[in-house]
Amino acid sequence: MNLKRILSGISLSAMLIAGTAQAETLEEALTYTYVANPEILAQRAYLRSVQEKITQSQSGYKPTIAGEASYGYSYARTKTSPIFQENESKPVTFGVTAIQPIFSGFNTSASVKAAKSLFEAESANLKNTEQSALMNAVIAYTDVIRALAVLKLNQNNETVLQRQLEYTQDRFRVGELTKTDVAQAEARHAGAVAAKISAQGDLKIAYSAYRKVIGKLPDKIFEPEVPAAKLPQTLDDALEIALKNNPAVQAAEKQAQSAQSSIEAAESGHYPTLELQAAYLNMRAGAHGTADLGFGPVETGRAREEDTTVKLVLDVPFYSAGVTSSKVRETKYTAGQARININTVKRSVIRTTTQAWENYQSILASLTSLEEQVRASALALEGVRYEEQAGERTILDVLNAEQELLDARVSVVTAKKNLIDASYQLISAMGMMTPSDLGLDVARYRKAAAESNELPDQDQDETQNTNERQEETSV
Repeated sequence: MNLKRILSGISLSAMLIAGTAQAETLEEALTYTYVANPEILAQRAYLRSVQEKITQSQSGYKPTIAGEASYGYSYARTKTSPIFQENESKPVTFGVTAIQPIFSGFNTSASVKAAKSLFEAESANLKNTEQSALMNAVIAYTDVIRALAVLKLNQNNETVLQRQLEYTQDRFRVGELTKTDVAQAEARHAGAVAAKISAQGDLKIAYSAYRKVIGKLPDKIFEPEVPAAKLPQTLDDALEIALKNNPAVQAAEKQAQSAQSSIEAAESGHYPTLELQAAYLNMRAGAHGTADLGFGPVETGRAREEDTTVKLVLDVPFYSAGVTSSKVRETKYTAGQARININTVKRSVIRTTTQAWENYQSILASLTSLEEQVRASALALEGVRYEEQAGERTILDVLNAEQELLDARVSVVTAKKNLIDASYQLISAMGMMTPSDLGLDVARYRKAAAESNELPDQDQDETQNTNERQEETSV
């Protein structure tokens, strides 16, 4: 269905009053939103911080090496009759210690699994944030489309009522109409002027929301089409896709996996740990002093000491005052909550998907009636005008018919806007509001945004998407 035909030739695409960017389609607006929206950028930065937890947990497999060095001054004087001892030195100590974990009671492996599951959960949350931002971009885009169309309709209505007022005044001058007819025409014209001013304000508000969500204003925007090819055929198909792809469900499942791995990490406190330790210590002291051992003074000289140690250390926990058992119970309760939360999220997704499906179907079904209302109202207005000229109708009847036609056209514009919003809300509920599913050219816009310094330095350096980061983590 072509909204331009519904509006009897009134175009929904118009030049913006103020703008510096190029013409923009809905797909281009969505692509730019995906690349430069600050909410998405912030969530991506947070995801990178979560990714570091994997590296931190994997450190349990690797050795740690620490060096030690010191330099100081020491003076000691001891007198125990008949022995007298005095010593002054400048000790220099350096050494190195290496520890290689061999068995950590399964703590490291469990921590790595928990960190990876947490990263996957936050990746799903990032996807959820991206879908929310893209959905807001769709609404902002269609709000501008609707505001432009409503403004155009009100401008045309003001012109029509201005002609009607002039026509009424001319007939009043020749005595065909009364002052009441003129007053009615003046009142409707004044109302049309007020409605036009209100529509201009609504358009400015829509522009403001557009710039907030998408980040820039275009010179021109184009009427979008309903993405019918991306929509499911039945509600059952929509629910099946949603339960599989919706990022909220994916995040809940991965959080449950992370919580389960946390149980294993807590249980590791019951197991012994084994590690290999190696150390080397070298101590030197440039010392001088005297010591009286009872048979005469003795000069003391330079001291040097070297120690090398290699050993296996087995640490067996016998009793931890109940702390380990308490932590295990705590993590089990948390994991149980996470598993229950999966069902809660799935029910919410089912409700949201069903609501989006029914909303889309009801708006789609009502469009035919609204189109018929516009056609009938246009015919009725034409007939009322002829009847008024023949003396069978009044000026008020004509004004009412014109208002009914305007209201019908605005209803169609609103329904078309709501239909597009509902279609994308259904796509979002199914978890398919992604660049790949929408066919967005992210690479080109990411490069353009980086060149214009509209991305933070961190995002200019790292332009991989979530899937690429997941592949890097698995490697």
